[in-house]
Amino acid sequence: MPNKYQKPCFVRRPNIIRKLAPFRIDDRTISYAEFAPKLYNLCRTLGFRKGKIMPSRAFCSDENQGWPIILLTKHFGTFPFNHGRVGGVVAVDRHGPHAHHGEDSVLVQASHVGYDPHTGVYGYCTRPKMDGICITPSCGKIAHVITPYLEQYHFAKDRIFLHLDDKGTYLITVKNSFIDFESHPVKDGLVINLENIVKISENGKILPVSAISTSQTYEVSEEFRQRIDATGYVWKTGEGESMGKYLSEDLFYFREDLHETDESILLERNLFEFMPIIVTSRNPSLRAAKINIQLEFARTVESIRRGIEYAGKNLLYIAGLNIDISEYEGHPATTYFVPWAAHIQIKDDTPTEYIKPLEQDRLFSLLMDQASVNPDQWDLKEEINRMLAAPRFDIRSPH
Repeated sequence: MPNKYQKPCFVRRPNIIRKLAPFRIDDRTISYAEFAPKLYNLCRTLGFRKGKIMPSRAFCSDENQGWPIILLTKHFGTFPFNHGRVGGVVAVDRHGPHAHHGEDSVLVQASHVGYDPHTGVYGYCTRPKMDGICITPSCGKIAHVITPYLEQYHFAKDRIFLHLDDKGTYLITVKNSFIDFESHPVKDGLVINLENIVKISENGKILPVSAISTSQTYEVSEEFRQRIDATGYVWKTGEGESMGKYLSEDLFYFREDLHETDESILLERNLFEFMPIIVTSRNPSLRAAKINIQLEFARTVESIRRGIEYAGKNLLYIAGLNIDISEYEGHPATTYFVPWAAHIQIKDDTPTEYIKPLEQDRLFSLLMDQASVNPDQWDLKEEINRMLAAPRFDIRSPH
């Protein structure tokens, strides 16, 4: 008997959510003056050879990343290879050149964020080369990427209203531009997650109870009302009040063409999925930097393992956060490093303990076990004096 045609059964796939790993800052910061020698000594402990280690850095290009680069130069005895793009994104196509510049390889990757120790506020730093007191975002690229999303979020939370009608019905009024209508979906901008807020009919439809020229009003679900009530919120009658801080990260998302057109589009791609978490954070720049570090680490480790550039070499790749503190009260500007994860590869045979990446707590302990004194460090002043004392070469154009 011939097989009868069966109508294909389409099963809706569940939404797969990516969870961010914990990223601790408290009690995990190391000043670069201490981190650089500890990093060098860790390399030596792993069997990396004196005078053969080629460092590389994937930092932003801001001037406040200069001291970390100078300290890496001092302790590794050579200027670090440039492995980075804006925002602390790794240029994975530079693995090959980096690998060919030294027998043993070290890569330090970090996004950066400013910190004011007096206020505890992240995201800004002082620019001493500007007239007056000039305070700007510490990482202009991260700020540039997240600002359009922050503006949309602040616009939306002031134009979505919670209120209570005369019958005691709990309502939410939302501008049409935030609603993903079946007939007119949002193409560009913030989209309110109505299914997490309002009552859904038995046939699965979300139906407004009323509408005005630019907005729709819905009855909220019992679960959402209880959630809001648990915060101590008091519902207002009439037009109510704007949702404000109650527009939390799970209640909206963004649907947009990416804004960036240059290499910073790599940074925006990393952050886009997590923009609701970023824009609702108390410190958006810090949150963005931590997220970028995590995604870049995973991407870079994958590129190393799939590639051949570092095959048969000693390699230490360490990712973390650079925290910039501006000059104040006579204290010089300084940078701290917060280690987050590391990938270790040993030339002859990587020990089992390093087959998987080192997570934050273990990596921090491993670094802190190293001495803070590096007997092999360069005397930069002496090296510069040697350059000044060197003979002047007669350099001519070719004939």
